[in-house]
Amino acid sequence: MIEILKRWWQNPLTTYYIALVLLIIIVWQAHAFLSLALFTIIFIYLGNAAIMGIEHRLHLHHLWATLLVYLLFLGILVAAFGQIIPPLVSEASNLPHTLDTLVQTYPQLETSLTKLVKNLTQNATVISNGKAMLSSGMVKLSRFSSGVETILLAFFFSFIFNLTKHQLQRFVHAFTKSRFAGLFVPMGQLILKFVHIFGTVIETQLVICTINTILMVLGLWILKMPSLLILGIMVFFLGLIPVAGVLISMIPLIIIAFVTGGVIRVIEIIVLVVLIHMFESYFLHPRLMANATNLPIFVTFITLIVSERLFGAWGLIVGVPLVAFFLDVFDVQLKNKPAVVKEKPASK
Repeated sequence: MIEILKRWWQNPLTTYYIALVLLIIIVWQAHAFLSLALFTIIFIYLGNAAIMGIEHRLHLHHLWATLLVYLLFLGILVAAFGQIIPPLVSEASNLPHTLDTLVQTYPQLETSLTKLVKNLTQNATVISNGKAMLSSGMVKLSRFSSGVETILLAFFFSFIFNLTKHQLQRFVHAFTKSRFAGLFVPMGQLILKFVHIFGTVIETQLVICTINTILMVLGLWILKMPSLLILGIMVFFLGLIPVAGVLISMIPLIIIAFVTGGVIRVIEIIVLVVLIHMFESYFLHPRLMANATNLPIFVTFITLIVSERLFGAWGLIVGVPLVAFFLDVFDVQLKNKPAVVKEKPASK
C-alpha cells in the first residue's frame, strides 16, 4: 500500500492536478476580487502585447515603451470621453425644451399626462414601488462607481506589472528553485495557460466590438443620426462590457434620438440595437469564439448560455476560456494532427 502511494505521489500528474485543485480553491476564496483580477489580466495582456510590438519596431527601452503605451492609452480615453460627454450634456439640457415643444404641438398629450400623474400620485402602491425603485437606483449607482474604481485600479496594477515585468520574472523564477518547486512549477504553468487562452478570447472580443461598432455606425448613418464619430466611439468602448454595455449605450442613443427625431426615431434605434445584439449573440460571438478556441460552434453557444446564467455578465467572457482551459488541462486534442507518413526503405 505504501509503495502504491509512493508511486502515486511521484507521478508528475499528481502534483499537476493538486496544483489545479489549489488554484481553484484560491480563486473560489478570493471570488470577491474576481472583477479586479480579470480586468488586471486584460490590461496586462493588451499592454504587454503593445509594449512588445513597440520594442520590436521602434527599438525603445522597456521603460520608455511602457510609458509610451500607457500615455497613449490614457490620451485616447481622455480624448474619447472628452468628445462624448459634452454633446450628451448639451442634448440632455435641451430635453426639457424639446418636451415643451412636443406638448405645444400635441395639446392632448398634456391633458393625458396630467391625468396620469394625478392617478399615480394618489396610488399608494405606485408610491411604494417608486421608493423601492429609487433605492434600487441608488444601489446600482454605487455599484457603477465601484466598477469605475475597479477599472482604474486594475489599469494602475497593469501599469506597475508591465513596468517591473523583468523584476517580477526573477521573483517568480526564484519559486522554481525552492523546496516546493514541484508544486509551484505546475501552478505557474496552469496560470500561464489560462492567461494565454483568456488573452486570445479578449482579442476576439475586440474584433467583435469593432464589427458591432461598424454595423451600428452604418445603421445610425442610415437613420440620419447626428455625431456619428462620437456615437461610434461610445458604442465601441461600452461594447467591451458584456450585456450591460448594450443597455448603457441605449440611454444616450435614445435621448439623442428623441431630441432629434421624436418617438419614431427612438423606435428605430431600439429595433437597430436589438437586431445588432441578436446578430452578435446568435451568430458572431459563437462563431468567432469557436474559431479562437477550436471549440465547435454548438458547444461554444451552449457554454455562453450556461456561463451567463452561472457567472452573470462576466460569464460571456470567462465561460469559453474556462472550457478551453480545462480541455487543455485534461489533454483533449481538438486540432487534428497531421498524419506522419513513414517512408519505405528503398529496395536493393
